[in-house]
Amino acid sequence: MSDQPVLIIGAGLSGLSIAYELQKLQVPYQVLEVSDHSGGVMKSIRENGFELDAGANTIAASPELLQYFQELGLENEILQASAASKNRFLVRRKQLHAVSPHPFKIMGSPYLSRSSKWRLFTERFRKALPAAEEESVTTFVTRRFNKEIAEYVFDPVLSGIYAGNPDLMSVGEVLPALPRWEREYGSVTKGLMKDKGAMGGRKIISFKGGNQQLTNRLQQLLTTPVRFNCKVTGITASNGNYIVSVIENGLSERFTASKVILTSPAYCTAEIITTLDTATAAMLNNIHYPRMGVLHLGFDAAALPQPLDGFGFLVPNAEKMHFLGAICNSAIFPEKAPAGKILFTVFVGGARQERLFDEMSEETLQQQVVSEVRSLLNLSAPPVMQRFSTWPKAIPQLNVGHIRLRSAVADFEKKYPGIHISGNYLQGVAIPALLQHAATLAASLKKN
Repeated sequence: MSDQPVLIIGAGLSGLSIAYELQKLQVPYQVLEVSDHSGGVMKSIRENGFELDAGANTIAASPELLQYFQELGLENEILQASAASKNRFLVRRKQLHAVSPHPFKIMGSPYLSRSSKWRLFTERFRKALPAAEEESVTTFVTRRFNKEIAEYVFDPVLSGIYAGNPDLMSVGEVLPALPRWEREYGSVTKGLMKDKGAMGGRKIISFKGGNQQLTNRLQQLLTTPVRFNCKVTGITASNGNYIVSVIENGLSERFTASKVILTSPAYCTAEIITTLDTATAAMLNNIHYPRMGVLHLGFDAAALPQPLDGFGFLVPNAEKMHFLGAICNSAIFPEKAPAGKILFTVFVGGARQERLFDEMSEETLQQQVVSEVRSLLNLSAPPVMQRFSTWPKAIPQLNVGHIRLRSAVADFEKKYPGIHISGNYLQGVAIPALLQHAATLAASLKKN
């Protein structure tokens, strides 16, 4: 292992967690961050007694992840989700329908038509087709089930996770178990019955004060301070090392390193590596990051005629509403709202609806969303707290063709040993996946 520090580009969750893992292994590192703060999209806000998260609102925590948080000293900051969080809702014909993520349990719900329920029940008897090179979610689900299930089940679920468009998203990337089950068992529903653990079972948690506590704590634990206001402008190979060009607080600087980890968003990484590989840079630059808005709404509890005892609700695109769905934060974590208040986090935009930001002013869009939420929940009074956060580039879209990007990145890393391209567009958007990758990558760097 070289005495040169590992250079980590980006101080979001990926970069901070990799630095922390390297520190545990006594591997020197240096984190460079283009902005004046760490955390990336992990952004928590406190307003009028409400605790708001403009990024991830919840974390699905395994026992191993809970142990990791204990290691960080965050065990006393963890909020456990209420029993109500197990209840989920989907919207159809402007009404909430309680549904289960398990396909067979949806049989008793009026949410789907009889013909779709029959397609669910008989899916196990339909012949599996030879594996396609890569299918979209819509193509796969329509083939195995039907169009209604694609539009009213899978569309809202993927909107809730990725704010994505299932017509474009690669099923192998975002729902890899489905094609795997078809290959191994000849049926999605058969595979689900064989692999019952796939439907979850992890605890839902958050942190007191918001999920930014996680990135704040990681930064606090780093003994090598993050260098902020460092824009990486390029990277070149030189005698077995890499020269990384940086503008830090307006001044040009160069770092020499044998190992560089790029955890920056794909479009930023593309700009950095373009002098080394224009083709891979172009593919990275083509990853779509749709625009999103996060609308936090606080209401007097008395305004809601019947409490929403559930995690929240998702809206299929076919319903033609102006938002993707909402989390009922105060039902999951009562501590997130003052006494006598309720809190919703509403998601706007994404791959299917980012055009709304061009068609309407932010003020008009907020008014429309508030109106639709109030109508849907029969809220009798306007919000007592309203805050709108926008992400010009939100969640990376893992669309059909992403497998070719993975191959290009692997070839790039072979061509330039010591450079590692990381981030949520490769490891997945879930917090546990990013933390697990950090440990794996740090261990491999220690060996080499």
